[in-house]
Amino acid sequence: MDTKGKETPEAAGLNWRNKPRRTFTPEQRLAIVRQTEAAGVSVAEVAQRNRVNTNLLFKWKRLHGRGLLPAPKDTAALVPVAVVKAARRKVRRPVAKPRATATSAAGTIEIEVPGARIYLHGPISEADLASTLRALARR
Repeated sequence: MDTKGKETPEAAGLNWRNKPRRTFTPEQRLAIVRQTEAAGVSVAEVAQRNRVNTNLLFKWKRLHGRGLLPAPKDTAALVPVAVVKAARRKVRRPVAKPRATATSAAGTIEIEVPGARIYLHGPISEADLASTLRALARR
């Protein structure tokens, strides 16, 4: 005698094997990862709210932390910038070897993004600025 019940159409709809695998766009992944960055938020809670496996969300967080999570394709290459007059202060910088690249006039560039603030002081070479912007683009 068969003790297993036959699968009804309603029960078949609940079976995960009958459903196609869900895919998430880079925008969705980044939005879900950013939800976990708020203070006092549980990763498991965010995963449950977005119907994502907790281990998968931890993987996305790890990739995002390393800069390996694919960035959304429609993000702007430039961000709004405000120029402010800063108070003079002495900044110790390590002595670097002179480079043969063009530099801008002495000044300060401050870039503020969620979770980070980058200051570039003094003469800034194009190579330094390009590497900083590349690092920000990976974020």
